[in-house]
Amino acid sequence: MKLIATILFFFFWATAPAQEPATGHWLTLQVPVQVNEKWQWHNDAGYRTIGNQAAAHQYFYRTGVRYFFNKQLSAAAGTAFFFTRTSFIKSNHEFGHEFRLWQEINWQLPLTEKFQLQNRIRTEERYFASTKKDSPFTAFRFRYRLAAIQSVSKKWSIQLADEYMQQARSGQFHFNQNRIMATAIYQANGSTQLLGGYMWLLWPSSSQHIIQFMVLKKISLHANGNHGNNQ
Repeated sequence: MKLIATILFFFFWATAPAQEPATGHWLTLQVPVQVNEKWQWHNDAGYRTIGNQAAAHQYFYRTGVRYFFNKQLSAAAGTAFFFTRTSFIKSNHEFGHEFRLWQEINWQLPLTEKFQLQNRIRTEERYFASTKKDSPFTAFRFRYRLAAIQSVSKKWSIQLADEYMQQARSGQFHFNQNRIMATAIYQANGSTQLLGGYMWLLWPSSSQHIIQFMVLKKISLHANGNHGNNQ
């Protein structure tokens, strides 16, 4: 029995680096550029780690244009480029390339002076290049995000959010992931927010605990450039 236990220990220890780690860190920079009262240039970039290591599991850049129908309702569309390591082993230097087209509707509903709801529907057409493990393939993903934001002071807000994702691939439409988030938002000045918090990320067969940190810097090219936060 002791020999079997030893063999099993070394088996799981040897295979653990290839499995999805239980934790991770997501760092994001978002820089929306308000061109005029109706149009905005969307920009965000991110770096996601392998577990608690500094090594990247994924990094990306997303860009697009957003149109504001009013202060509560906007629509956006654009492209994105994702680079994802093909395993969770740090010594593996192969990153798979993904190109995305994305579209979204964002609706903010103020219920009181200090409390609001955000609804976001996003669709994505995903194009994956071939890797050593996989042939090229395409997928379509539907995402719905509901968030509640409560202001607690002039500088601080708390956000609770849930985002559900369903993906179609090879004729099958299945659950992809679900993200439950709790975030503290600090309004550093009129154009800069610092966001930090926790996310429980549920996959079809596993889950992760994610620590998130985001810097949001708004740039306005005209005088009336204050619109709602669409992150």
